[in-house]
Amino acid sequence: MERPIATRDGLRLWTEAFGSRDDPAVLLVMGGTAPGIVWPDELCRLIAADGYLVVRYDHRDTGRSGKSDGAYDLSTLAADAADVIAGLGLGSAHVVGQSAGGMVAQLLALDRPELVRSLVLLSSSPDANGDVRLPPSTGLPGPRRPMLERAARLAASPPEGPEACLAAAVDGWQVLVGASVPFDRVYWVDLVRRVMSRGDGPDTAWRHSAALDRTPPLTGRIATLEVPTLVVHGEQDPVFPLEHGEELRRVIPQARLWRIAGMGHIFPPHWSSTIRSLVVDHLRRT
Repeated sequence: MERPIATRDGLRLWTEAFGSRDDPAVLLVMGGTAPGIVWPDELCRLIAADGYLVVRYDHRDTGRSGKSDGAYDLSTLAADAADVIAGLGLGSAHVVGQSAGGMVAQLLALDRPELVRSLVLLSSSPDANGDVRLPPSTGLPGPRRPMLERAARLAASPPEGPEACLAAAVDGWQVLVGASVPFDRVYWVDLVRRVMSRGDGPDTAWRHSAALDRTPPLTGRIATLEVPTLVVHGEQDPVFPLEHGEELRRVIPQARLWRIAGMGHIFPPHWSSTIRSLVVDHLRRT
């Protein structure tokens, strides 16, 4: 069921729920520049079938959510996540964050701990830059060669026109999925077309990259987290190499790390059952 909710500063955020409102809530927080529909439909339905109300939503400046005027950092996106929980009357939720969405989830647990039952951090980090060409300030390794090469291609020849933008976006998802697993081009072309039809464009990427740049490293703060946390990280992540997941596990007191051989930064849609099993097992432990 789709439903808009209002943020504290008057923006409208698009949300979609799967499952029964009588079940515990799971809030899915997508990474920067990406709308909620990047969470696979199959994953949402599988987790809901295990007895959870699954909610995905569009960040501000993505998809069908409102566009903001001023500058902000990831704490603003964390406050938006809190508004989603409140606006839907969830009380609290298990929070699953992907990539920069994992940093948003960490900030939500720090700023509003009463709203967060548990955390799952997928392909995330305690520190990141908006410019993928730059390494984190905390000494963690920067992006791997495939990401740097893609950034160089885009800088040398920015795409112009809808079809060129579509091709560049699909190329980007292929880099994020990684070379170790099959790439379902038909799925990703269809997804990118859906994303583009919802209004996402270069301005989205600029605003979310700027939000990352304005967010200081979280390493010192997350050492105080008191929420059960599962870190899931691909061994072939080209954006946040495995050391980022290992740092989350080391710093967060109640964190466990699950490494996935062959996985890049984004899990392919046919792995939804595997991700569901990891998430639901963690939720049932808490």
